[in-house]
Amino acid sequence: MDLPPEIIEKIFLEFCSSSTIFPLRRDEPRLLITQVCSQWRAIALAIPSIWANIRISIDSTPILDPIRTWISRSAQSTLSFWICRPTNYRTSSTAILDLIFPIIQRCASLQLYINQPALTRLLSLPPGSLHALQEISIGAMPIPDASILAVDRRATAFQQCPYLRQVTFAFTTHKTDPTDFNLPWHQLTHLNMPSCLSYEYECFDVLRQCTALEECNIPTLPAHFRDLEKVQALSHHPIMLPSLHTLYLSLRDPVGHSVHFVRALCLPRLRSLHPVSSTLPRALLPAFRTLLSETIRHLDLSRWTPTDLPGVLALVPNLETLKLRDIDLEMLRTLSCGGAAPRLVALKLGVVNSCDLFDMLEARAAAVLTDVSAVHSRSDDIDMARLMALRAAGVQVVFRNRSL
Repeated sequence: MDLPPEIIEKIFLEFCSSSTIFPLRRDEPRLLITQVCSQWRAIALAIPSIWANIRISIDSTPILDPIRTWISRSAQSTLSFWICRPTNYRTSSTAILDLIFPIIQRCASLQLYINQPALTRLLSLPPGSLHALQEISIGAMPIPDASILAVDRRATAFQQCPYLRQVTFAFTTHKTDPTDFNLPWHQLTHLNMPSCLSYEYECFDVLRQCTALEECNIPTLPAHFRDLEKVQALSHHPIMLPSLHTLYLSLRDPVGHSVHFVRALCLPRLRSLHPVSSTLPRALLPAFRTLLSETIRHLDLSRWTPTDLPGVLALVPNLETLKLRDIDLEMLRTLSCGGAAPRLVALKLGVVNSCDLFDMLEARAAAVLTDVSAVHSRSDDIDMARLMALRAAGVQVVFRNRSL
C-alpha cells in the first residue's frame, strides 16, 4: 500500500534523527533511504533538516566531498557540527574548519575539538558571525610544553550572539581564564566548565555575571597562597544565582580553601545537587551543608558517600531521589526509619545485600518509595518471593549487574 508523502516524510525525520557520522558508513540512514526508489530519494532531498546534523571524526581524514553534499542538501536549515576529539593529537582539523567557517553563521550548535591556531581563528571572527548559535562546546588539543591556553582578550566572536544559552569548556589538559572569551554570560542558562580554570577566583568573576543560569558544572580549586586573601575578600559578596536548579560541583580542593567559594553561593531554587568527587575534605563539610536545604529534591551521592547520612538527610526533608554508591548496613537502617527522607520516591544504590535491602523496603512499607535500583552481587541469592511481594505492593525493585 502506498503511503502519502507527508507520512513518509515523518518516518524519514524519525529514522534520520541522529547525526551523520563522517567518514560515512554503509548503513548510514540517509544513504539507505535515497537508494530505495526515486520517490523516496525525492522526498528525502526535500527535507533539509535531516542533512543538517553532522559529526566528523578527523582521525581517519574524512573525504570532504560528501560533507559538502550534506551541507548543500541542508539548504538554509540551521546546522549542527561536531568535530570529535581525535586519538592522535597531531591530526589537523584545518581542512574541516575551512569547510565550516564560510557557513558558520548558520550554525546553531557547535562542538569543536581543535588546535590552538584554529581556536584563535574562531575567536577572532567578527561580531555577528555566530548570530544563530544556541550552544557551543570548545576543546583544545594538547600544546607541547604548555599548560595555559593562550586566548586573546579582544575576542569578538561571541559578540551579537542573542540565542546563545549553553556553553561547555572541554579543556582537559590546559587551563584558561573563561572571562577572556568575552561570552554573553548574562544570557547563559547552562554552563559546564569542570576542569578549565586556573584559579578559584575566576569562578567568582564568571558566576557573578551568569544571573540567568539554570544548570551548572563548576570546580572548586585550592586557592594559591598568593590569591587566598583575594578569594576571602570576594567571598564576602554572595554569588546570587536565582534561577539555578541543578548544580554539579567538582570538589577538587584537598586543603579546603574552597570553603570561601562554596559559602558565597546563594541558590534559593536549587533542586538537584551532584557533588562530583570521590572525597570531600573535612574543612569543606560545613560549607557543603549550607547547600542542603528543603528545596533539594534530587541528591546524587554516587561519587561521594557521607559519613553522617542521617545528618545529611535531615537537611533535605523534601528529597525525592537519592543516589548512593557505597551503602552499608548502618545506612540501610537509617533509610528504614520513616522519618529519614519521608518523601523519597526513587533510590539508586551500589552493591548491596538483597536481604538487607528487602528489610529496609519492608520497614518503609507505608512510605512513598516506589522505584529502587541496586547492583547485584553474584554471590547473593535473591529471595524471589520477597521480591515479588514488594513489586505487588507497588515497589519496583531492579537489580543491575554493573556499578553506578
